[in-house]
Amino acid sequence: MQLPRCGDPADLGKIRLARRVYLRAAVKFMHLLPLCLLLGCAQVTNEVPPAGYELVVHVESDPSRPLSGARVLHAGRELGVSAADGRVAVHATGSEGERIDLEVACPTGFRSPGNALSVTLRHGTGNSKPPEYFAACPPSTRKLVIAARLEHGVNLPIRYLGRELARSDGDGVAHLLLEGETDKTVELTVDTSEQPQLRPKSPTARFRIGDHDDVVLLAQSFQSPAKPVVRVSRPSGPVRIR
Repeated sequence: MQLPRCGDPADLGKIRLARRVYLRAAVKFMHLLPLCLLLGCAQVTNEVPPAGYELVVHVESDPSRPLSGARVLHAGRELGVSAADGRVAVHATGSEGERIDLEVACPTGFRSPGNALSVTLRHGTGNSKPPEYFAACPPSTRKLVIAARLEHGVNLPIRYLGRELARSDGDGVAHLLLEGETDKTVELTVDTSEQPQLRPKSPTARFRIGDHDDVVLLAQSFQSPAKPVVRVSRPSGPVRIR
């Protein structure tokens, strides 16, 4: 290839034009160089951004009881918080058909699920609704209502851990409420110390707090020893008359 002679004005113009084009290309490359070093030039030029997918997570404390304030996370990043209706609209990124794990962090007073919620990323067709998933945040404690029916047990205190929670009325009936952790066993005592003649003496009853609110019956019958009958014996035989 023959180089242009420097003395030719036309050739000098071509050299200047080529130099300007080269300098512009070099400047663009220098601007892209830091990004290439950070991400890799192949990612800058060829990588396709991941697709977005919409889905809905319903959070409930009990069946048909929506729970607000539950956080939905993926890889430690918060994707949304449940509203009053228990719904969380989630926007996730990935590939079609990919399965990802979502974590549900329940608010204070409720137990978070032990396992992650596994969802599949799929695009809807037409006007179809986003896929829906359900997560449970059961309460940390449950309520137990005890209805006491004490036969011949009027005005008797019912105690739990030594504290009086209720007292039977004139018909021997009382109601009390306990709240505790799931699978906990509680022991109640019907205190007869104020009426020591009653038997059995201060009986106890045990109840288990289950995984749902419940109502149970405490039935107990009391007896009192029969009062001794005092009989006056009369002397037999002749009676002296004075």
